[in-house]
Amino acid sequence: MENQTGPSILEKTQLWINRSISLKLLVIGFIVLILLIPQSMTLDLIDERQTRLQEAEEEISAKWSRSQTLIGPFLGVPYYQIKEVESSGEKKTIRELNTAYFFPETLDILGDLDVQLLHRGIFDVAVYSGDLDLKAHFLPLKLEKLDLQSDQILWDQASLFIGLSDLRGIGENPKLQLNGIDYTAEPFSDEKTQLKGLQIPLDLDSTNVDLRFSGKLKVKGSREFQVSPVGKTTQLELKGNWPSPSFQGEFLPESRELTDSSFTSQWKILHFNRPFGQEFRGKIPAVENSSFGLSLKLPADQYQQSVRTSKYAVLIIILSFLSLFLMEIFTKKRIHPLQYTLVGFSLVLYYTLLIALSEQLGFKLAYLLASTATVGLLALYAKSLFDKLKTTALFSGILIVFYTFIFVIVRQQEYALLIGSIGLFIALATTMFISRKIDWYKN
Repeated sequence: MENQTGPSILEKTQLWINRSISLKLLVIGFIVLILLIPQSMTLDLIDERQTRLQEAEEEISAKWSRSQTLIGPFLGVPYYQIKEVESSGEKKTIRELNTAYFFPETLDILGDLDVQLLHRGIFDVAVYSGDLDLKAHFLPLKLEKLDLQSDQILWDQASLFIGLSDLRGIGENPKLQLNGIDYTAEPFSDEKTQLKGLQIPLDLDSTNVDLRFSGKLKVKGSREFQVSPVGKTTQLELKGNWPSPSFQGEFLPESRELTDSSFTSQWKILHFNRPFGQEFRGKIPAVENSSFGLSLKLPADQYQQSVRTSKYAVLIIILSFLSLFLMEIFTKKRIHPLQYTLVGFSLVLYYTLLIALSEQLGFKLAYLLASTATVGLLALYAKSLFDKLKTTALFSGILIVFYTFIFVIVRQQEYALLIGSIGLFIALATTMFISRKIDWYKN
């Protein structure tokens, strides 16, 4: 009589490993954690490409002209004060020189920006050349507000200043007039005021300080153009051939009109809106902190959108693995952990493909092509796993829904949280409904 023995402990252990749902879920969770490593490398790659873009912007800006901030025009009038000082036990009377600054009563600026894209390798950088039409009105100087007398003023040494961030951006000789008389400007740099720009030497008459200034400037710049509200009433109108300006600074435009190829915007700033006055001794305050204007952002920052898309990578991986796992349960087709890993790597590689394509084609088309390629690859792989075309089509449809869902979230920034929360709730409810009759202890 032959002895019949049951399965060995090793065989039982192997059978448990093959059939244990709990162990399979732990393995899948471990694979997800492993995939976080290459996914973090994808985010590092985006940071590196953004850094290269910033380097390209900096290189072009350094050669073309940097961001421009216009401060002025304003008057600078030297004056002296009689002071007594003591030196070697003796008292002496000296004349101490200083400068008083006066801002205009009204300042009107009309700017027309011609924006173009310069290329550095695969990167595009927006730069502009602008025609500025300036008009300012200076009322008689209120010397009493600075405790000054007319006989203290050196009227023949007065100057009119126009501050500009980068003098390399001046394209042509400025056309400047004061009370209808043409003047020639000179460059200046003042350590006290930390300003640089244009200076017009004046020979003023103390009895005639009612000045009307007009000027035409042709300036070049990149990234941003801003104006400081030095007028007691400052009005700025900017227009240009750029579809997506980003309005920056302390004040937003009162009105704006954006089209697919241009913009027009108007500001009006009153002296009540500013944290400084009209007359100053020694140096002017940091008026650039109250500047306003716009920056030229590219219509679609592919890196920013790629970063937002990559942040949902873990969600895509988990939902895709969950779909595969449920199909494995229902179809009784065993999927090896290595096959889960290959699927996960294809989902991670998708983001590198998206970044590379978006640099060449733009984000929308890159997203479509990268998603189509990834879904197509996984559909063919799923066909080898499940054999049945119906199951493969179902898995492919689920992936299409996932990528469409992420695209909607990325494009709808204001409602991303709402749409994402509703989508995840629906995904959870669907999973609970599908798995409600599964006997987890039996499987």
